[in-house]
Amino acid sequence: MKDNKIIFEVNTKVYPKEVIYKACYIFIGRAFVYLDIFKKNLITVTLQGRKILNKKQIKSLKEEFSNELFNALLRENVSLKNQKISEYIVGGAITALLLKDREKEDNSNLEKEIENLTKDLDKIEEDDFKNDPLGIKKINVQPPESGAKFKKTDEKRKYKI
Repeated sequence: MKDNKIIFEVNTKVYPKEVIYKACYIFIGRAFVYLDIFKKNLITVTLQGRKILNKKQIKSLKEEFSNELFNALLRENVSLKNQKISEYIVGGAITALLLKDREKEDNSNLEKEIENLTKDLDKIEEDDFKNDPLGIKKINVQPPESGAKFKKTDEKRKYKI
């Protein structure tokens, strides 16, 4: 606890390296953090105050770091236990989005097909009108004389002949 720093070891069998790194990351705003490996399964942590600290504050820094190690370990364990659930939720969300996009694409294709069929039908009707395949336009209907009277037949109006 001299030179405004404290040095201690963390057992990697108790706290995996990833957990130690997470705890260090949380602490970089409060202190300078240095890590070394001198012995197997032990990481040496050095915490140096960013400002001048007394012995009580330096000891408190180590205790807070120990608490943060435990926090990080607990978060890691919960994350591992919930990993399958998270994968199912994310997978379900992605699947729903893909199905929604596919449905939009199917609707878009259907709308395009309807539009094309409508255009084809319009063209066929127009061609039939011009070409008169049934010979309808060959009937010679004379325009009515002034004062001509209409006779109703089958809901159609015809000129009286």
